Amino acid sequence: MTLEYSKAVPFNGRGARALDVARSAFVGQSFEIVASSDYELRVKGPGISSTRENPLKGVSEAAFIVRPDSIEVKALLGGAEKMKRFLRLFPLCLFLFFMIVFGILAWSIPDLRHPWIFLIPALALSPWLFLSPLIARSIENRTRQAVDTLLSNMMLMGRDG
Repeated sequence: MTLEYSKAVPFNGRGARALDVARSAFVGQSFEIVASSDYELRVKGPGISSTRENPLKGVSEAAFIVRPDSIEVKALLGGAEKMKRFLRLFPLCLFLFFMIVFGILAWSIPDLRHPWIFLIPALALSPWLFLSPLIARSIENRTRQAVDTLLSNMMLMGRDG
């Protein structure tokens, strides 16, 4: 399941100029232009691999369509979804790794053969139970906000006058 996002805003202006704003924003972030005309722009994203990257990279595919009275955007937030999935699996995999390491240490060093030794990785990773969902939600919200900001910029730069 990929997150979907769509929005339409009223627009009276030059569609080609508005789409140029989106085109330059996406090209600057290494997106592939799939289709481009004076009334439509379709792009495919490279994906996001870090929370420090431009949140626009959370978009995996997007279509901007300029109609006579509005600009419509439909986007798949596949990059944001991929990061959310990673943030759900990362703490679990790290916990399993540390449990194996501490298990090997407890098996090979007799002084470490106490049940409480396994609390160390559990306690060290417990903040991720709260941080992962917060960071994942933040990535999704930042991606949606980036698309909204781009849409606002398109409206402003494309208006007549």
